[in-house]
Parts: sequence; structure tokens; C-alpha cells
Amino acid sequence: MNVTLIAERYAKALFEMALEKNVLEDVHKDILRLAVILQENKSLRLFLRAPIINPGKKRNVMDEIIRGFNPVTVTFINLLIAKRRERTIPEITLQFIEQYNRYKNIVILKVVSAIPMSEELKTRLNSMMAGFTGANIQIHEEVDASVIGGFVLSWDDKQYDASILKQLERMRKGVARINLYVKGIDHGRH
Repeated sequence: MNVTLIAERYAKALFEMALEKNVLEDVHKDILRLAVILQENKSLRLFLRAPIINPGKKRNVMDEIIRGFNPVTVTFINLLIAKRRERTIPEITLQFIEQYNRYKNIVILKVVSAIPMSEELKTRLNSMMAGFTGANIQIHEEVDASVIGGFVLSWDDKQYDASILKQLERMRKGVARINLYVKGIDHGRH
């Protein structure tokens, strides 16, 4: 079965359980923390994916990581390990976050710029995008000097590239297509 499909189903089950038990915000915080831990720790992801490691060892490690989490989250993670689905925990966390954002009408706006944005610019961008999307906007900023100037906005499956790098690429492609040959003029033949 497709890992994404499995992750969607488990994330949906956790989401519905959290809603039913009225602990959605707590579970969301737990899942955000777990997603960051998994993203930053490649060896943990490999550990969870290793089929030869005993589920008991995996559970012990995960118990240490999720200590202090909401009981719904803890029970869910333990269930995944018992069902030998621990390898999909990273994908499940991402799917849960997506489902939470849809439920709360939150759009994550990724902004890549050459220099950090001012608070005023963030506020204006947030207001503009909220009006455009009709959603609550959360800005995730990334500084990347390779864009040279301007910015690249990404949200959902859309992207708006207003970077200097992109404009230079367009100009380079445009210049490459220009035909400098003019009929009737001697081009270097003597």
C-alpha cells in the first residue's frame, strides 16, 4: 500500500480521535514537536524504518521522546509501533499537520528572500495574502542569498517567483533566442 495513503488514513484517525476527545490543540502541539524532532534527526528516522530492530526497543526510544505528550498522542504512537507502522510516523506527522491546517483554514506561506523581511513587510504580506486566499496566513521565512533580490512565495501548490535570479534567467533565455542575422548584410565575409 502507498505510504502516503497509509499516512493519510492514520493521520485522519488521530485527528478525529483528538477532536472527539477535545484535545486537538494539545495533540497538534505534540505532533508539531515530533515532526521537528524527526526532521532534525536522520538517525531517528532510519531507526524507525529499520525492520531488524525489535519493536520493544523502538517503543522504549519513542517513549523517551514523547514523554509529557498528551495521552491520546502517546497511545496513538504506541499503537503504530504495535502494528509495525512506526516507519510511517514522519509522514503521518506531516499529514496530520496538513489536516489540522485545512480544518483551521490556515495557509502556510513560504517566503524565500535574499535578506530577512522587515516586520512591516511581513504584516503587509500577511494582510495581502489573507485577502487573496481568504485564509489565516502563517509566514515561514527562509533567507537564501542565491535569489539575489526580490522574493519567491509558495503556498499550497502555487508559486510566485519575483526574484532577481528568475528575472535574470528570463533575460538570458530571451537573449539566447535573439537572431542577430539580418538578411542582406555581410556578416564577416570578406
